[in-house]
Amino acid sequence: MNLLGWMTVALLAAAPPSPAPDALEREARQIETMLVAPCCWMQKVSEHQSEAADEVRRQIRVLLTAGQTRQQVLDAFAAQYGTRILVEPPDQGFGRLLHLGIPAVLVLGGAAFLVLIRRMGRRPPGAEPAAPPATADGTYAQRLDDELRKLD
Repeated sequence: MNLLGWMTVALLAAAPPSPAPDALEREARQIETMLVAPCCWMQKVSEHQSEAADEVRRQIRVLLTAGQTRQQVLDAFAAQYGTRILVEPPDQGFGRLLHLGIPAVLVLGGAAFLVLIRRMGRRPPGAEPAAPPATADGTYAQRLDDELRKLD
């Protein structure tokens, strides 16, 4: 039997009065959305269909029935499986980098994009917009008229 299993047995032996069944079920479903299924590490326990996810669901309800709080249940699973089981990494160590780094990258990327757009929109000082070469004898206008007549 693993650590979480022994904790479950110990908690059941000294279980205080359990909360109302509907409140317990709501809390259990909330916790299921905060844990990743330990069989594939891809989906939340609330969405995953496997024996491992079913076992996690059962353990959540046992721990809640024993009077544990949401944080205590999450800590128990993190102690058994590591922080990898948590959908949202804790705000410490590498997790803090994720919490702070992603918004920082988005802000810096947006600022760089705005600077790039502004620079592309500016013309160098003294530069005139490109215009067709003007000729004194109007050959450009005559050539344009000829080509437009060919299109008709």
